[in-house]
Amino acid sequence: MTTFHGWSGVPAIRAAVQVPPSVRAGVVICAPLGQEGVLAYRSFRLLADRLEARGVASVRYDASGRGDAQDDADPDAPVRSARHAADVLRTTGVERIVFVGLASAALIASAAATEDDGVVLWDAPESGRAWLRRQRALATLTIEAPRVVDGVESLVGIDLDTAQAAAVAALVHVERDPRSTVVLVRPGARAPRAVGDVPTVEVSGSAELLDEMSIHARIPAAAIDTVVTWVDAHVPEAVVTSRPPRLDAVLDLDSGVSEHVVHLGPESLFAVATVPAGTREHGPVVLLHTGGAEHRVGGNDHQVALARALAEDGVRVVRLDRRGTGESTAVSPDEHNHLFAQTWVDDQAAVVSALGVQGDRLALVGLCAGAWLAGRSAGLSPRLVVEISPNDFRRRAAAPGDVTATATDVPSRSRQWTRSWYDRLVPPALRARVERQRTGGVLQHVRPLVASGTDVVVIAAPVDLAVFERLGGRAALQRYAPGTRAGSVSLVPVHDGDHALFSLSMRRTVVSEVRARVAATFAADRTGSGSERVDQLT
Repeated sequence: MTTFHGWSGVPAIRAAVQVPPSVRAGVVICAPLGQEGVLAYRSFRLLADRLEARGVASVRYDASGRGDAQDDADPDAPVRSARHAADVLRTTGVERIVFVGLASAALIASAAATEDDGVVLWDAPESGRAWLRRQRALATLTIEAPRVVDGVESLVGIDLDTAQAAAVAALVHVERDPRSTVVLVRPGARAPRAVGDVPTVEVSGSAELLDEMSIHARIPAAAIDTVVTWVDAHVPEAVVTSRPPRLDAVLDLDSGVSEHVVHLGPESLFAVATVPAGTREHGPVVLLHTGGAEHRVGGNDHQVALARALAEDGVRVVRLDRRGTGESTAVSPDEHNHLFAQTWVDDQAAVVSALGVQGDRLALVGLCAGAWLAGRSAGLSPRLVVEISPNDFRRRAAAPGDVTATATDVPSRSRQWTRSWYDRLVPPALRARVERQRTGGVLQHVRPLVASGTDVVVIAAPVDLAVFERLGGRAALQRYAPGTRAGSVSLVPVHDGDHALFSLSMRRTVVSEVRARVAATFAADRTGSGSERVDQLT
């Protein structure tokens, strides 16, 4: 199956379009807001694959202002982007359009679709106001750091200013034609009242997809099949010869920075390269790793903001989809998410090789599990490793293909009960020693990096700072203080931060600190002149 990647419009959306040679119709897979879109990414890819097998084109997209798209503060951007995505589909030759909206995107689909369009509303909230109320409650429980900074409110996976929050709250469903609409609900739930008397189908799997962390989210294959079956029955049988969609291969930003898609290594891993104008061919490169099973944009799009800020400083940046995340590797309905896997370590080495960058020009920056991966790079001898919110310092990765490399399911009640009694009865010092023996401590984790001449910077909020100190972080700071040897270890505590970078204050600190460290490390390497075209990272 062929997927066309690119950007379209001003401000541009980022689009992934799948088009069979002969096409019957097109489906706009609307982009959910915040973390819902991150959790559903692989599920949407499977939906697109199965639609293509039925002769139906599809577009998955990032709305302008979100993800890989161009910056856009317009409160109407989510709905306007959905309509523009439909226009992109029409350039392939399709006429019949169906909008599919999951969770918050169901409200966007309702607002974007015309009376002539088909609509699939899947796990739809009652209204934008109801969705926003639930997200605020979830954010209050999840984000310990301040959630409102300079008038911008941070929710789980999305920032909203006052006007954008008002626009989300104003989203409502409209009464739909039952002949062209279906509502998919969780068992025992009902359709939003405002859509009227339309067919409703109970499907399983929504909770397992949307109510979990990214490493535990499961693809709801049965629900996806229900969507595909309904679309298949409600679009024309007649086919037309399709055309490639009209997309721009490069996103040019106002700052002089450009972005384009690259495929790297033997696994053809998907990545976005952010390239500044006027940089030298042999200048520094920063490779970014996100956390958990999230794709290249990261929580609250922090990797996009970081990449573009670094590129404005004259550094080339690559945001990677690891194997089994985002656009990389084929999607399987029963796939499990890799976690601390040897496959990650192998892919990191392959990507660096494909980029053709030597260690003296390389910086690796990772969040959470991505921090662990960046720390497994001693063989690459990077100049700089920045570990954001590290909370696991295990020394031994799982073997390639080993099922132990995947994330386990949510612990059972018996396991949780056992753990609670263990924490009560075993003294903290002994627990820390057992944990270091089982997963390794900070000293063992950073020693190979320091020996290879790497400067290691740890940026940690209170929850991760406690783990760092419990597992020997203070000893590592003393032994490998800057100036004592070729490599070093330093700590940047963020006392008002949070682990996942959902809070704006934490992300601002991370962007500022990473920019400063990269600038100081590669100051001499970014001088000089010369131009580099974006195709040098393809």
